[in-house]
Amino acid sequence: MKKARSKIHQSDQGNDDKHAPQRTCVGCRKSLDQDLLVRYVLSPQGEVVVDYRKKLPGRGVYTCFDYECIESAVKRGQLCRSLRGGDRPTASELWQVLHAQAQCRALDLIGMARKAGQVVSGTRQVLTELQCGKEFGLLVRAADLSPTIAEKVDRAANRSNVVCFPVFSKELLGSLLGKSERGVVALKYGSLAVAIQNELERLNKFAGEFNG
Repeated sequence: MKKARSKIHQSDQGNDDKHAPQRTCVGCRKSLDQDLLVRYVLSPQGEVVVDYRKKLPGRGVYTCFDYECIESAVKRGQLCRSLRGGDRPTASELWQVLHAQAQCRALDLIGMARKAGQVVSGTRQVLTELQCGKEFGLLVRAADLSPTIAEKVDRAANRSNVVCFPVFSKELLGSLLGKSERGVVALKYGSLAVAIQNELERLNKFAGEFNG
């Protein structure tokens, strides 16, 4: 991924961070904003499940979005103890579920951005608009673009000082936008671009953990 200075507008970041609810990670015991943590609940079947969107009913328990914290919570039995029951899952199982849910969330958000008219798609179109000085909040380029085109997109993103994530396939990006294939999707500034970037950064973290 080409790194660039994040060009998120101050208004996108919100001004209520200091009022965010605080929760404690049962792995490392740090207290953080609830939105920065992963929530778990006990299902009616007695299973510990990931409540990624933090919407499921019942008593919740939290960990950092970090494999070591999840592993520590599992090894010490803190998840089941805090939830007052449940079968003990493995850290790997929970991490795999988190990865799948983060990916689904990112894809859902891109679809929402398309419906809201917040995307420009197609390699040629995006490159043309970047060359004309058009500013975007975020670029998503297909991971299976040819090396030559991928390098061209990355250079253009770097020149325009916009973050570019190589993720998903051309076919998958195209299906989200009602097209056969799409190599690049550019997100306009706004809360959706911010939310998508957050999810893609989490997916990068998953890749780092799995690849050691």
